[in-house]
This record gives sequence, C-alpha cells and structure tokens, in this order.
Amino acid sequence: MSEPEVALAFTADPWVEELHRHLSDHGGARVRSVVVEPSILLEESYDVLVVGHRWAPLTRALVGDVRARGRAVLGVYDREEWASRKHLVALGVDAIVESDAGVDGFVRAIIGAAGKRPEQTAEPARATDGRAGSLVVVGGPPGVGRTEVAIGLAAACARRHSVALVDADDVAPAVAQRLHLPIEPNLRTAIDAVEHGRGDLDACVISDPRSGLSIVAGVPNPNAWVQVRPGEVVRVIDRLADAAEIVVADGAGSLEEIGGSASRGRFATGRALVASAEVLVAVCDGSPQGIARLLGWVVDARGLAVKTPMAVVVNRAPVARFRRGELYEEITGSLGALEVVFVPYERRVSDASWNGEMIRNTAFTRPVARVANAVAAAPRRLRDASILDVAS
Repeated sequence: MSEPEVALAFTADPWVEELHRHLSDHGGARVRSVVVEPSILLEESYDVLVVGHRWAPLTRALVGDVRARGRAVLGVYDREEWASRKHLVALGVDAIVESDAGVDGFVRAIIGAAGKRPEQTAEPARATDGRAGSLVVVGGPPGVGRTEVAIGLAAACARRHSVALVDADDVAPAVAQRLHLPIEPNLRTAIDAVEHGRGDLDACVISDPRSGLSIVAGVPNPNAWVQVRPGEVVRVIDRLADAAEIVVADGAGSLEEIGGSASRGRFATGRALVASAEVLVAVCDGSPQGIARLLGWVVDARGLAVKTPMAVVVNRAPVARFRRGELYEEITGSLGALEVVFVPYERRVSDASWNGEMIRNTAFTRPVARVANAVAAAPRRLRDASILDVAS
C-alpha cells in the first residue's frame, strides 16, 4: 500500500515541525506541501489535510470544499484547551488527533483518515450550476459613479427578477450610506454566518421596500478589508444566489495585483469578483480621459475574465450627439460589449442621493434599464474553481 500524501497547514505549534521532519526522514506518509496560503488547497493533489485548530483560515466552508474534492481532513487539537476538540468536530473534519500524540500516533491517524476519504462530489472546474442565480459585477475606475449605477441596475432588474445587491467594495463602501440604511448587519456579519455558522444569513440581509431589493451592506470601515477574504465574499454571493435570480455586486474598482499574494493583495476582492462574474458592467466618465481610464480597467478585467460578457455605462455623458458618437466609436472599436449606454448628468440624482431616495423614471434610469435587460438575457458561462481562492 502506497503512503498517503499530506498537505500540512503551517502554524507555529511544535508538532508541525516535528511531524514534518519525521515524515521527511522516516516516511509513513509523504508531505506533498506545507500550506501557508490556503488558496492551493483546491489545486494541489493530496490525500489528507493535516491542520491544527489554531490555523486562522480553517472554517466549516473550507473543510467542506476540501472534502468535496475527495480529500480527508485530520484536525489536531490541544487536550489542554477543552474547546479545541469541540471546535474541530463542529467544523466537520474526518478525524481528530491530540497534538501530543507523538509522531507514531500522527502517522496512524493520517493513515486512518486517508482510509475515510469521502467520494469526490465537486469537480475542480465548477460550472454555473454551482450558483443558482447570476452574478453581475459592476466595476470601473474609481470615482465614476459606480455605486449609483449598481443601485439603479439592481432596482431595474428587480422589476422582473428577484435581486440581491451586495456592497463588496472594500475601498469605499457606500451603498448603505447612499440609501440611508444601517451599516449593521453587513458583509462582515454575512461572512460570519456563512463561514462560521454564527447567526443566520437571512438576518444579515436588509429588505428595502422602496426597491424590492435584498441588500447586504458593505464593511463598516474600509480598514476592515484585511479581515475579509475574497473567497469568503464569493461564497456569501453563492449563498445569496440560492434565493435571488440575480446578484448585483458593487466592488470592482482598482484591479491591480498589489501587496501580498494574488489571493490576499489589496484589491484581491475586486479581482475575485471579476473572475467569478457571469456578466460585467463597466462604468466610466463621459470624456476622452474617462474612456482612456476605462480601457485600462478593461485590460485588467480581461486578464481575469477573458470571455465574460460586458456592458458599458458612460456616466455623466456629454449632451452633444457628435461627442457621444466619438466616445461610442472609441468604446466599440476597442472592445466588444453587450450594450453601450450614455447616462447624462442629472440634478435629480444628486437630490436623491442627498435624501437617501431611489431614482425613478428619469434620464438616468432609462438607459440603465437597457443594461438591465441585456444583463438578464446574457448567457450563463462555466467558471473555473481556481478563481474562488478558497483560502482567500
């Protein structure tokens, strides 16, 4: 019988180094990888994930994703911390072992866990049937009025479909503030409900009777981005899509890969949203400079989602027809789009924002409604599970 292959989650606990050294020198099992960033857990091939209860990314959702791919999870608890064993059992691990069991005890536990490997229930490439509803991501360069378009688009879609609006912007969350909604509950509490079972996701959703939307407010403070992992946001969206036909997410501003790993950099959430979307709606300013910034954003977006259908909203567009024509030719000549619409500057938009009201039947809402029709009619597409960065 061949030795089982192990992915070993790295922590500072002494048993981690001791086990790694023993397996490398004496065998019994083979360490395939030492995991620091959990994003590789769905990509690597191994039999058993060995993970301590203190490993920060360890959640019920992560255990479920690993097990769904036919890999067992062996949890390691500290007998001096009475709650650690209960915590691992609640997460749904396949087997547990004491941290002071010794290397022979660990090897026996690894072999036993490998024998309990669940059948694979999810393919590495996830199809759209893994998400019941469609994810529409509203993005574009910062400062172009993206949030207003996201709210208007969600409201337009809600006339014919059940819609959830998620403020996933971890740089400048503004949906709750724009609609004069409370900032609690929010995306952070929704993540706690989905990932850790702390509370009910339904209780984290604000029902807005004015628009018929189900709304998840953004993180209460932009500094909280370090507490939000991209994969967690995507999984919240997937859960919301079980009930909503369309989920509109505002949050794909800057897409540069800055700081840390690809799955934990500053704009990793926006990148994960773009990569996971069924449809992209790009918003830009109605000026030559605005188009130039849009095309730069599209280059980054297409690096993450090559074939995802895209619509373009030119916000604060000029009134002159020939200027709109020039902008239209530049956009359509540079990228294929489901729809290109022009939204003029309108004072009623500013008034509605000041009063926390929805905008209805104006020169702003009519072109946005055209985008909503195009979004609803867009075909579904296959998604690659690697974009989910379960670690993230």
